[in-house]
Amino acid sequence: MKTPVLESERVILRPLTVNDAKTAFNNWTSDNRVTKYMRYNSHTSLDDTIEWLKMVEYAENSDKQYDWGFIDKKTGTLFGSGGLVWNDDEQMYEIGYNCMFDYWHKGFTTEIAAVILNFAKNALKQTKIYGCHAVENVNSGKVMIKNGFVPTGYTTVTNFDGTTKKARTYILNF
Repeated sequence: MKTPVLESERVILRPLTVNDAKTAFNNWTSDNRVTKYMRYNSHTSLDDTIEWLKMVEYAENSDKQYDWGFIDKKTGTLFGSGGLVWNDDEQMYEIGYNCMFDYWHKGFTTEIAAVILNFAKNALKQTKIYGCHAVENVNSGKVMIKNGFVPTGYTTVTNFDGTTKKARTYILNF
């Protein structure tokens, strides 16, 4: 299924394109305050973000990955990205999200996660969703709990560069 445009009260979720590279790079993919919790390293050049967005565009029609850019309806700002990716180990979709630092602690991520989960339940007909976050990123866990996830334990995740970090795991049953 092609990644659709979704909407919440304050945010439009739309597929990302390579044309978003400069904004994504400037707003969050190069910001160490954001990326320290993610599986990817901070992008050190615009080319890093372009390469990532090429992969996102390529997967736009995949049934295993749904990626959205987050647009603030009030300002038109592209301020983050996230979505669902099929997790082979867990045999279910995994939710993920990241936002530019200026959008933290304002309820946007909780609102976005709810829209993504609604899509998973109603469009993809999923009955459960997996989530995890870096242990030190407790606010990501709060987003999951506000959306009905239940903590299930801890795991070690492998970052895209091969390093590992400890993560808190969650399951949401619809």
